[in-house]
Amino acid sequence: MKKVILVEDKVVFRKSLIETLKTAGEVEIIGEASNGEEFLELLTSKQPDIVFMDIEMPLMDGIEATKKALAKYPGLVIIGLSMYDNESYIEKLMEVGARGYLLKESDNYEMLKTILKYPQAEIFFSEDLSYKPDISKNKIKKLLIVDDFETNVIVMKSSLTTAGFKVIASSNPQEAYEIAAANENNFDLIIVDYRMPVMNGAELVTKLRRLPKYKKIPILMLSSETDREKKMEAKKAGATGWIKKPFQLDKFKKIVETAL
Repeated sequence: MKKVILVEDKVVFRKSLIETLKTAGEVEIIGEASNGEEFLELLTSKQPDIVFMDIEMPLMDGIEATKKALAKYPGLVIIGLSMYDNESYIEKLMEVGARGYLLKESDNYEMLKTILKYPQAEIFFSEDLSYKPDISKNKIKKLLIVDDFETNVIVMKSSLTTAGFKVIASSNPQEAYEIAAANENNFDLIIVDYRMPVMNGAELVTKLRRLPKYKKIPILMLSSETDREKKMEAKKAGATGWIKKPFQLDKFKKIVETAL
């Protein structure tokens, strides 16, 4: 069940959207705000999965509120709401990190169903918007998992696939490198186990970072190790994060979403 906060100064529209969301998927409305300041105050005690954010509001508009919220909670999914098919509004909202822009007068029901089920999977725009920025980014994120322990792979792959990501997994680091290097594959994030036969995780990350298309993407290292030297080895190789095993799935997914 997705936890949602609605930020909208028009009470009638808020009530209407709540009813629509309840029929579109499993949702719990954990907060409502009529402006950006109220929303930021809510965030001090609430932890939503998704925020639906009006653009034009008194005291603090949706663009400023989105910018401040994502600076503190980068994994938060914020979807803009507006009466206006306005290129400037759309660009500004996307620039500060929102995950979508919905026109209030559009039929967004199918879009809302997808947002509630797979909030991190893509960038969401109302179908009849005349302007959609960076459409090339409006795609399902593609992830590569490399771990020689089959149970770990099954659990991670199932969890991330359910969350809306496209996931390819390999238990062999050399095979994983060849998959990643193939021309048809461009991964948005790679998760690598540290302790593997033939080639450890740090060595694999080093090889991946030599490929131009993987110089900047997030690569997360998995390990039960607590040795500081191994963490430093992974960091020097180019790993952007370290996930200690065993881990809670909810926390694991949050780390992946934040890294993306």
